[in-house]
Formats: sequence, C-alpha cells, structure tokens
Amino acid sequence: MMLRADADTKLFFLAGDPMDFSCGAAVSNAVFDFANVNAVNLSLTVKKGELGPFVKAVRTLGLAGFFVTMPHKSDIIPYLDEVDPLSRAFHCVNHIKNDHGKLIGTALDGVGMRMAIEGAGVSLPGKSVLILGAGGVAGPIAAELAKQGARRFAILNRTVEKAKFIEQVLHEHFDVETAVAEMTPENLHIYAKDMDLAVQCTSLGMNGGPADYADVTFVDEMKDGALVADVLYIPDRTKLLSYAERQGHPVVNGMGMMISQQKACLKFMLDIDMDEDLTEAAEEGLMVAVARRQARRNRMERKKNQTNHGGKE
Repeated sequence: MMLRADADTKLFFLAGDPMDFSCGAAVSNAVFDFANVNAVNLSLTVKKGELGPFVKAVRTLGLAGFFVTMPHKSDIIPYLDEVDPLSRAFHCVNHIKNDHGKLIGTALDGVGMRMAIEGAGVSLPGKSVLILGAGGVAGPIAAELAKQGARRFAILNRTVEKAKFIEQVLHEHFDVETAVAEMTPENLHIYAKDMDLAVQCTSLGMNGGPADYADVTFVDEMKDGALVADVLYIPDRTKLLSYAERQGHPVVNGMGMMISQQKACLKFMLDIDMDEDLTEAAEEGLMVAVARRQARRNRMERKKNQTNHGGKE
C-alpha cells in the first residue's frame, strides 16, 4: 500500500511495546485502502508507564482515535471517558475512538469472533459452547456469544482460577449455565460432549509455539455439524481445525475472526459499513499484511541467529 495523506486524512496510532512483530497497523491500513477510507494507522512504541503523556497528546492533536496492544489493554482504562461494561469487567480495551473530545473505549475481539461464527451459518440463541483457554480473548468472546443468546458454557483452562473469573463475569451479566474445569485430555472429552460450538483461545498449535494439543479427538464428542473455531491464524489450519474439518465439522480460523473484527472496527471507529465485495478485497490485504509480518519475523530471527553464531566464533 502506498501511503497517501492530505489535510483530511484521519490519523490513528497503534500503541504498544514491543512493536517489532506487530502487524496491526498494516492490517488496518490494508482495510482502509481497500475500503477507500482516507485514514492511516501508524505503529508507535509506548512503553509501560507512558500512557499518560500519550493520551494527552491524542487529546491535544485531536486524533480520530487509537488502538492499544500489549501491555496497555488494561492500563488504558483509567485514561478513558467511557468504556462499555463488559470491556471494563474483563479489564480489556483495544479500540478507542475520539468522539468530539470524548475518548470511548471497547474491545472487539469477541465481536470479531462472533461475526465470523455467524458468518459460517451458526445461529447462537440457545447454543452450548466449549471455551478452551481463559486468556485475554477468551472472556470477551464468551461474553459476546452469551450476549447473542448462547446459554451453556464449559470453560477449560490450565489454571482453573482464571476460568472461574470468566464464569463470574458471565453470571453477573447473563442468564447462563456454566461449568469450569482444568484443561486435561480427560476433561476435554468430558466437557466437549454434545457441544454445539468450540472456540480455541490459547496459543496451542501456533507456528513457533511451545506446544500443541496432544489429542484433538475430543471433537468427536461434539454434536454432528458442530462448529470449531480457533483464534490463531498462523497456521491457517491448526492441528485442531484440520482434524475437525476432516471429521466434517465447519471451522473458523483466526483470519476469519480478524477480518470480522476489522469490519466491526470500521463501524465503531468511523461508522462505516463494509459490504461483501470490500470484505473479500480487504481479506486479501490482510493476508498480505500477515505474510509480511511473518517474513519480517523470520528475517529478524535469522539475523539474530547469525549474530549469536558470530559471537561464539
């Protein structure tokens, strides 16, 4: 994408630390470009403890808004004028718009996954959901599915206390049935039984990650035709999704979640609806942005290895 800016260009920043491998700004710019939106998103390193001056600058310059990534998703909340109740409950905000001087924050991870799931043909009212993991995106995803009518949740995580926190927030806001348990191979089979939907919210199966699911046959316990979703987009098909697809289950990967999140972002930040043609074009842009990020990561890793090898010699 060639950067074109004029006096009418809306300026956004993506703030986080470190930003070496972040593709968030490139993803936004790809969507802006394909949706013909006169806006640009620039990556900016903002270290922990420096949010105050950054937010002051946003207000002073009258920026259209900004995005935050780690380590600021929770720390940003006290600096904002308005945050939706669920984002506040989960201590997670990543999208902030400047509405005539009022900074309004929300998290759109859950919205993105919900839109992708519905786009795959799933009607959520009354559905039972298996949530795998209890990290940063798991709670917002569970809450968004409950908001759209899902009524039974099983939340499995290595640390049960984190799963119980999600359970607590769900009960505070929705009339749902819940169960929590440690994520073990045995429990995966027990709690997957007769589920309509599973959402994988951990790093298990990620390219370059430390581990993967030892056994993914728990998918066989789910209802026929149950959808299996994964927040990961590298690889395109994780071990879990590959198995589920072979067994005849519809699947949604992290790319589907990401493109839906970008559609929700355009609506929240700029009140722009992205039609289906633009969605398909933007998806191509997203794939290019992600591929560039991965190539940069590989290049930096090779450079690091060469430096280390040279040092040993």
